[in-house]
Amino acid sequence: MLPFVTDHPLHRAMGVERIAVADGQASTEILVGPGLVNPAGMFHGGVVYTVCDMVCFAALLSRLQPGETAATHDIHVSVMKAARLGERVLFTGRVLKHGRALAFMEAEAHCGETLLARATVTKSILKMPAR
Repeated sequence: MLPFVTDHPLHRAMGVERIAVADGQASTEILVGPGLVNPAGMFHGGVVYTVCDMVCFAALLSRLQPGETAATHDIHVSVMKAARLGERVLFTGRVLKHGRALAFMEAEAHCGETLLARATVTKSILKMPAR
């Protein structure tokens, strides 16, 4: 399912080119381009929230069983500082606990050494519908 995540049109529009995934962890880096800033010229908060959720989903994919998927049950994002046009933002996500019905994850967004945002994400584990 990782190709579905990287090839999703929304993720592509946000500048996601690749996602590194390894045993409950994932990361991606995004260049803040003109289409990703708000009217004040700062990295749009909606993009930050969406990429935090996406990188957590990618981290969880490495732990799911065949035939399982997940949907966001709850997300909380604290944005502490905004990135500016032309800066690169590294998003990392990791699984904290993966149970039968729920998974708990966290994500962070950094620009260099500066922490921009931190998120906690809870996902419901679901069986994939038959095709």
